[in-house]
Amino acid sequence: MLPVALNLKHIPILLVGQGDLLLRRLAYLDEDAAAHVRVFSAQASAELKEKAGDRLTERMPTQAEVSSASIVLAVALERAQAEEIARWARAAGKLINVEDINDLCDFYFTANVRRGELVIAVSTSGASPTLARKVRDAIAARFGVEWAGYVRELSELRLSLKSRGSSMKEVIDATEAHLAEKGWLTDKDKAA
Repeated sequence: MLPVALNLKHIPILLVGQGDLLLRRLAYLDEDAAAHVRVFSAQASAELKEKAGDRLTERMPTQAEVSSASIVLAVALERAQAEEIARWARAAGKLINVEDINDLCDFYFTANVRRGELVIAVSTSGASPTLARKVRDAIAARFGVEWAGYVRELSELRLSLKSRGSSMKEVIDATEAHLAEKGWLTDKDKAA
C-alpha cells in the first residue's frame, strides 16, 4: 500500500452502481470537492437523481466511458458486472475500486479525520473497514476541531518563512520549535 492524498478537483471520476452505498460514495466525493464526476446507474432512485443532477446517466457505462475516467468506483454491483467494469478500467490503465470486492480493487478508501487542511487517514487495506473506523474515531477524539486553526497558523508561519527566503531546514526547525512552544503534541495534551 502506498497512501496518497489526491486533489479531486482535477481528476475525472466515474461512479457506477446503485442504492445507498452509491449515494454515500457520491456524498464522499462531493465533500472532497471532486469536480469531474460522472454517475451511472441503471436503477437510479429519486434521491440519486436529485443529488447527482446532470452528472447522472441512467444506464451502465460503456467501455469507452469507463476508459475516459482516471478513477472508476463501482458500488453495489453483481460480481459479473463489477468484473467487466474492472477489466475495462485496467485495460485502459485506470484505477478501480469495487466496493467490498477486494480482489477487484487497485486501491482502498481510508477512514479519515478531517480538521481543516489536516487529514489523518487510517487503512487496513480493505481487511477490516470496521477496525479502520474505530481507529479513526480514537484519533478524532485526540485531534479536536481546534486543529484546523493550528494548521492555518503553521501554514502562515511556513509561508512567511518561505517568502523571506528561509531554507527548507529553517522552515522545518521553526515549525518544530513552534509546535514545541505551543505544546500541541505533548504527552500531557495526549492524556487530556
